Amino acid sequence: MKYKFLNLQPLGHREEDCVCRAISLAVNEDYYTIQHKLDLIGDLFDCEELCVCCYKHLLDSVYELERYESYQGMTIEEFLNLNPKGTFIIRVQGHLTCGIDGVLYDIWDCRNEIVDIVWKVE
Repeated sequence: MKYKFLNLQPLGHREEDCVCRAISLAVNEDYYTIQHKLDLIGDLFDCEELCVCCYKHLLDSVYELERYESYQGMTIEEFLNLNPKGTFIIRVQGHLTCGIDGVLYDIWDCRNEIVDIVWKVE
């Protein structure tokens, strides 16, 4: 399992936008498209667009991704070693990241963080 630095924020800023970065990479959609969808969902639910309810709605109901909660307690590295093929959006405490074919893509190496929820992208 490898870590590879990747920042999809179009202006190269290192912002607290892990939700947009991870989803954009995993579903192969433009960063600003994901940001716009989250803004619309935030308006719909009257909440901040990067909150858990917004991105869970986007992943569960809009993209209809399969969600797994059975990996709770293992590290991202352990999870990706067990699942070396496929694209996954991985939630840990306060952060969303993306793993593709055993490689963790993010702006920081979070391999040792503990998995909460995983969405598999088909």
